[in-house]
Amino acid sequence: MITVTIHHDQNRHVSAFEFSGHAEYDQTGKDLVCAGASTIAIGTVNAIYALLQIEPEIDQATEGGGYLRVDLPTDLDVEVDAKLQLIVQVMTAQVYSMVQTYGQYIKINYNQVA
Repeated sequence: MITVTIHHDQNRHVSAFEFSGHAEYDQTGKDLVCAGASTIAIGTVNAIYALLQIEPEIDQATEGGGYLRVDLPTDLDVEVDAKLQLIVQVMTAQVYSMVQTYGQYIKINYNQVA
């Protein structure tokens, strides 16, 4: 199962997100759930780079895949941070759409941090 974890504070301000695991919906190369989740994750990182010129801290599994953590910068001006949060909200909505259809293969968790 793919687990998407959204790390946020008490105001729902997202500081990081993680994608981990494998969907096992189908065999490697044919797994539509894995492909969809990967597209959402990498598309979000690419949107952050392209639209905001922000380089978040990324931790990614190099062998076997199945893991991506993105830590978002905290020292942004209010306007840029609002745009960053919007990008992450879009990502969350996309994941939620996948959960609605493929909930036995992908789930979303929210982790409140201090």
